[in-house]
Amino acid sequence: MTTFHKFHGTGNDFIMLDGRHLKSSLSPHTIASLCHRRFGIGADGLIIVNTHPETDFEMTYYNADGSLAKMCGNGARCAVAFSYMNGLTGSKVRFLAGDGFHTACVEQVNGESWTVEISMGDTLIPEVSPSGTEINTGTQHLVNIVENIEIIDTVAEGRKIRYSDKYKSEGINVNWMCIENDSIQVRTYERGVEDETLSCGTGVTACALIASLLKGKNEWKIETAGGSLKVTSETNGRYFTNIRLSGPAVMAYRGEVYIAECE
Repeated sequence: MTTFHKFHGTGNDFIMLDGRHLKSSLSPHTIASLCHRRFGIGADGLIIVNTHPETDFEMTYYNADGSLAKMCGNGARCAVAFSYMNGLTGSKVRFLAGDGFHTACVEQVNGESWTVEISMGDTLIPEVSPSGTEINTGTQHLVNIVENIEIIDTVAEGRKIRYSDKYKSEGINVNWMCIENDSIQVRTYERGVEDETLSCGTGVTACALIASLLKGKNEWKIETAGGSLKVTSETNGRYFTNIRLSGPAVMAYRGEVYIAECE
């Protein structure tokens, strides 16, 4: 049997595995089966945390369909908390994800929750379009600005865009945001999950950066269906720099699962 931990960051949930104890890699089919919400543990993604010679740890992230992804903001925050819990890191962290190196700060709140802030990679400043703005915050997003976020059929509209002729080969994450004073409301359709998720770290980061272009503010509180996050940033020439994503990371439970490939 393989020990796993279930974590979530504002409702964006992940199966966490300690790579030091895995005897083999996992196939996409196995990952998808583990993430299935009826026949498996159930999660938006699966994360393997392993040691790395140049950093505190390395994070490998898989979407719920078993596909490999370069970065997941909430997943990375959960990976930091998981690594801290397992003694791989202190409160100041440097880790490697698929899109490069990141830094983080972690503070334990209680036995099951932490506050985690991570750095996001420098992001090319896009040209804002009223029909939707593409921006890459570690993974590709399309940000749509709306007046009423509650009336959006995120699954139907998200799938229509994600499987359109323009995006069907590579896919894209689709976000809708409503800007209200100092905060943003965000909903997200995630490729790889192919559904709405309660929160998306790279997605709220994408929305905060677009909002900063429109409103001239570099600090935003983001409200998602799963809770609140904070994004700060700076601009330097053609890029957003010093981007920081912060919020809670929570361990929901610990268990054991049979994974044939690991036995």
